[in-house]
Amino acid sequence: MRGVGLVVLGGFFISQSGVLIGLMDSAGLWQVQFYRSVMAILMLGAITLVKHRGRVGVLFDNGKLAMLSTGVCLAASNLFYIGSFFHTRAASVFFIISSQPLFTALIAWMVLKEPVRRATWIAMMAAMVGVAVMMWEGLGEGRLFGNMLALGAAVTFAAFGVSLRSGRNADMVPGVMLASIIICAISASRLESFAISGHDLALCIYMGAFQVSAALVLYAAGAKYVPAAELMVLALIEVILGPFWVWLILGEAPTLLGLIGGVVVVGAVAYNALAGLRRSRAKA
Repeated sequence: MRGVGLVVLGGFFISQSGVLIGLMDSAGLWQVQFYRSVMAILMLGAITLVKHRGRVGVLFDNGKLAMLSTGVCLAASNLFYIGSFFHTRAASVFFIISSQPLFTALIAWMVLKEPVRRATWIAMMAAMVGVAVMMWEGLGEGRLFGNMLALGAAVTFAAFGVSLRSGRNADMVPGVMLASIIICAISASRLESFAISGHDLALCIYMGAFQVSAALVLYAAGAKYVPAAELMVLALIEVILGPFWVWLILGEAPTLLGLIGGVVVVGAVAYNALAGLRRSRAKA
């Protein structure tokens, strides 16, 4: 139950990406990436210092490879993810991102030799059906580049989830912070100007503090209790909330197919979570 709650809460924060970018006045892709990453570095650094105080060096005694893998995979995923919102509809991004459980199961099976429960496979297949329904109209809009970026984000975020799982016995916050450092460096090299409006800066600060830092710390904590494939299925709550925020705040109303697909995905998420809880109680 603890793992389920942590992952769902993380999905709640991440689901706000589309609407936050839609609310930007004039900030471009690299300005958003740079300032949200700077805030994330400060936030994650503060969390690490408070949590470990004078024992920060101990963090790197084990799990170094998992931390490095976590940082690289998450950095790539974030670059693809935020970039996709600038090249395709927010709803399409969330729908394509939801394919990540399948990639997670495959990567976890290959890398960690981690078995996948039958209930999780059923939930993933049901979720993919729901996503297919929701994407029916979105893929016909001619936004191939943005959709490919979203697909890249799905694959690399799946790899990030497996990396978290592989380092579950170590603190993976430094790995998450490494991702922000990589993104910050890349963004700074691509920026033509660091000038940004106060409104856009405030949104970037919120994104860095909550939509990035809080969400990923919650994911990292949840990964200690939930297998990698289940972690990504639970995170599909982001796919439902993301289009909802866009509709509520930006006025982009969901289609009938979107609503039907959303119900299927939510049902799959609920089914998997309940199946996992029943299994845990049976073992207890």
